[in-house]
Amino acid sequence: MHAGESLVKVVLSFGSNCGDRIANIVSALEWFRSLATDCCFSSIYETPEIHGQGAPYMNAVGSGFVNADFDAFLRLTKLYEVKNGRDTSSRLQGKVPIDIDIVICDNDILRPLDFVCEFFQIGYKELLK
Repeated sequence: MHAGESLVKVVLSFGSNCGDRIANIVSALEWFRSLATDCCFSSIYETPEIHGQGAPYMNAVGSGFVNADFDAFLRLTKLYEVKNGRDTSSRLQGKVPIDIDIVICDNDILRPLDFVCEFFQIGYKELLK
């Protein structure tokens, strides 16, 4: 992140369907807290895999302000995923140690399909309260 850039509000979806799913989410939330200011997080909750074929997910939604442009922050999220076991092999097996998606950035819904899904809406509604 570079000094002098403006703060950008992001709302992220966090998910994990393998290993210690809760610990995976907690670690990702702590990682996000280390990069963002004014963080808010939903509770951690379980939802079924959206296609009904894989393992259930633990999920959370978080929001905060980051001092980076969108592309730089997106690269950081994907690097975090890879460092925490999200690779080609895990993808092929349907195992998701951690998935972090930027669903909303500066009030723009970037992932409309995720935005309407239960796995996002449960946590997002908690943040809006």
